[in-house]
Amino acid sequence: MAWDYWRFLAILSLSGFVGLLFDQMVTFLFLASFFYALWLQRNWFQLLKWMQRPKKNQSPNAVGVIDDVCREVERVRLQNTSRKKKLGGYLKRFQSATSALPDGIVVLGDYGEVDWANDSAKILMGVRWPKDSNVRVNNLIRDPDFQQLLAGHDEFGRTVMVNSPVNPAIQLEIKIVKYMGSGRMLVARDMTQIVKLQKMRRDFVANVSHELRTPLTVLRGYLEMFNADDSTQEQWQAALPAMKQQAERMSEMLQELLSLSRLETGEKELQNSSTDIAKLLEDVIQDAKQLKQYHEHDIQLKLETEKWLLVDAEEIRSAISNLVFNAVKYTPAKCEIVIRWAIEQEKALIEVSDKGDGIAEYHLERLTERFYRVDSGRSQDVGGTGLGLAIVKHVLQRHDAELKISSELGKGTRFSCYFPKSKMVEKPNL
Repeated sequence: MAWDYWRFLAILSLSGFVGLLFDQMVTFLFLASFFYALWLQRNWFQLLKWMQRPKKNQSPNAVGVIDDVCREVERVRLQNTSRKKKLGGYLKRFQSATSALPDGIVVLGDYGEVDWANDSAKILMGVRWPKDSNVRVNNLIRDPDFQQLLAGHDEFGRTVMVNSPVNPAIQLEIKIVKYMGSGRMLVARDMTQIVKLQKMRRDFVANVSHELRTPLTVLRGYLEMFNADDSTQEQWQAALPAMKQQAERMSEMLQELLSLSRLETGEKELQNSSTDIAKLLEDVIQDAKQLKQYHEHDIQLKLETEKWLLVDAEEIRSAISNLVFNAVKYTPAKCEIVIRWAIEQEKALIEVSDKGDGIAEYHLERLTERFYRVDSGRSQDVGGTGLGLAIVKHVLQRHDAELKISSELGKGTRFSCYFPKSKMVEKPNL
């Protein structure tokens, strides 16, 4: 600023001195002031153009206040550019982090419009960004409970359960949280599996209660009868086998429940070792022939490979025994049962098939659920607990194996256990 004063004084002094020489001092002072004002005006106008379009126009080259203003504007501009880059980096990191989340995230505007959404929001709620940018989210999700939640601006943290507009089978837990002061963010979480597990837990408790009620009722009934003074030896002899049968049924059920619990929680570590599957299947067949439901069944063993498996022999034997025993229990006398050990599509295959009555297709998906029975009355007659196939499924999962079930009414059922190639080992040289 001082430079501008000295420059102006220098121009006035020089113009006044020249004016004295020509005896036109006032005229020269006026002309000098006029042209200096025009020069300043030109520089200020150039400064304005540069500030409006700094990339297209050059800044004025004038020492003094104008140059100081240019320097200050450039400093502020560079500072804002740096802040903008930093905020842009924060925004990219935020978007990258939220995009990786399995939960659907939607940043809402003042009127509930979509400002931004991650990829999960598209999958869970059908909110596509940037296609749905500035579209009100209540036009995309029309569930009444959600509409009520969205209208309640002060009800942060409250959640509602709605069906996904993309797939009604998906159940979402939606809540709205505060975001950057007065902003709002919608968070949607897929609760389908959790709801399913909760239902399975309720069904499990109900099924256990139901399964234990029958044997306990039988035992209590006999015990009440024996409390009477007129109980006879004949009554005792008739009741004891039934009581023993019901007690064994409860014991078997509890034992399988404990086994299933250990499998699900991973409490028991796998004891993998090279296992001769052919020998294991032969032993299972011999055990099956000792069942009271075995009535001259035609059990055939087909060995199509000499490979062994690197597995926990005890668990695999338990799983295969369940499949073979079920085939014996739920098929008529003299029915053909085929147990096959082979290699298919580079996978090891243990297959148990029968030519019994078969199972309706709508049952197949639920066969491995705990306590699920195709015919509950028939299962109780043969002493089934409804846990065998659940144990088979978990044993195979622990061995990275897969269970496939196929059946056709009147033609029989096939249970195929596929083990990965990594589980196969060569037969040792003994």
